[in-house]
Order: sequence, then C-alpha cells, then structure tokens
Amino acid sequence: MEEIKVNARERAHFEFDVLEKGSSIVWKFKSDGHDISFGIFHGEREVLPLKRVDAHKELQTGKLECERPGKYTVVFDNSYSYTKGKHVHHRIEIIDPFSTVTLG
Repeated sequence: MEEIKVNARERAHFEFDVLEKGSSIVWKFKSDGHDISFGIFHGEREVLPLKRVDAHKELQTGKLECERPGKYTVVFDNSYSYTKGKHVHHRIEIIDPFSTVTLG
C-alpha cells in the first residue's frame, strides 16, 4: 500500500480515467490514529458520498461499479480536523469489466 499524509483542514484527491462502463473502482485503506472521510465523485456528482469512517480501527475495503465512463475522483477528506494531520495507507485500483483479476 502507498502512504499519504492529509494535513488538517485539507483533502487529498486521486483522479482516474475510467474508460469502460461497468469498470470498478476497488479500494482498501487504513489511517493511523484517527478517522478520515472518504468519498468518490464523477465529475461534480458525488457517487459515493463523503463519510467519516473509523479507518484507524479497521481496514476499510470496498468496490464501486462505474455506471458511466469518465473522470472519477477518490477523496480523502480531513477538512473537518483543525489540528490533526492523518497518515493514510491506501490501495486504489480500476478493474475493467472484462478482467478476471481479483484483489487480495
């Protein structure tokens, strides 16, 4: 997994170009010490609403099937925190609809 630091009052964005309808965004992440908000956007539309999750207590995993091709943005949001930066260990992948790959 990769690691990023999301400073207090900031967001980290990861953009992906999804080329095929039915592709999936697959993720797993955990944070060190504190919760973090997570969500996914397609253009300006929130397709997985930002929600605070206890990623410091357990590994967060999930999958979103993309109904339309286009640019998707995965967001780790720490804008609600006034003092604490968060370290997030993550793995985010795009799986095309024709793939037989499974993530472990």
